[in-house]
Amino acid sequence: MLRQLLMEWVVRQRWKKIQVPPDYEVQTYLRKIPEYFDPSKASDRRLIVVYEFHDSGANDGAWTVAIADGKCTLLKGGADVYDTIMYMTADVYRRILMGRLDFARLAYSTGAVRFFGNSLGHRELNEYLTLPKNADVAAL
Repeated sequence: MLRQLLMEWVVRQRWKKIQVPPDYEVQTYLRKIPEYFDPSKASDRRLIVVYEFHDSGANDGAWTVAIADGKCTLLKGGADVYDTIMYMTADVYRRILMGRLDFARLAYSTGAVRFFGNSLGHRELNEYLTLPKNADVAAL
């Protein structure tokens, strides 16, 4: 019982530290992906992940993250060839950024994020990123 209360307190403290305003632009955070990319973790890997946002007003649209030859690029728009497409609202992405929606367990199983292609592409992409302590995000 005490352990559970302590864990809940730790999670609440982390939530207080990571704040993403409700009227944010997804591109602000997506542009951090190439910045936090660690080429030593993905030297021989090729991966294309498309983030597609719907029902989000100004945030609607698609962004493509491409990893190849140890480089990571972010392009506005979708891709014809991809490993993963993640289809979600900007609010769902906001909760993923803040760590309030556990991507691995909840986002997929509850249908908050719909996948086309390999559903593990986003998890793999986050393995290639090194988030600094002052990143103010739980995942990208």
